[in-house]
Amino acid sequence: MAATMLLTAGVVSAANRSSAGLYAANQGSESISAGNQGSDDILERISKGSSSMKTMRCDFRQVRILPLMDEPQESTGKMLYREPSAIKWEYKEPFQYSLVIDGDLISIDTQEGTTELSGEAGRMFRGMAGIMLGSMSGDYLKESRTFQVTVTEEEGEWIVLLIPQRRDLKRIYSMITMVFDPDTSLLKRLTMTEQGGGSTEITISNVSINGNYEAEW
Repeated sequence: MAATMLLTAGVVSAANRSSAGLYAANQGSESISAGNQGSDDILERISKGSSSMKTMRCDFRQVRILPLMDEPQESTGKMLYREPSAIKWEYKEPFQYSLVIDGDLISIDTQEGTTELSGEAGRMFRGMAGIMLGSMSGDYLKESRTFQVTVTEEEGEWIVLLIPQRRDLKRIYSMITMVFDPDTSLLKRLTMTEQGGGSTEITISNVSINGNYEAEW
């Protein structure tokens, strides 16, 4: 139960000072040039890199910041992805539990057993999964009606800032920041910032793609 409460409180959005500064500097612009490469070229390379990924396994570090809490909530674990719409977050610290989203099925596995999520909790996690899947597949970069997209290149990273345009997303998020590795064109950090000031940052490392990870699901 404690793990479920921590997960419900801590898996939905994130930001840091650099993403906030990027938003302030570029609010209102559709896109800007990124170093020696145009933003369209960067987005095309991200799309190609994402479309080639069928499966993925990686480690993650998640930092949750809440306005009324003195200290950030940090958790670590392993994440699995399987196209077209399956993600498994396997949390190892500070609690051991798993969140599995596969199509319309959303469940939490703990030592007490498996619980399927529905209602408001189910909608919340389905929305979170949609953002993660859209970020990993690159689909969100093409949806101009859903997000205003700004691309920059800073210190050897591609930074894509998404400002929600759709009403349901605008009620929850003020911005979503994605950081990509230019060498692989794959997502390395996802930052979602909520309207109320809360945030969640997910950093990805030790990425392995297109392997057979079925035994780990």
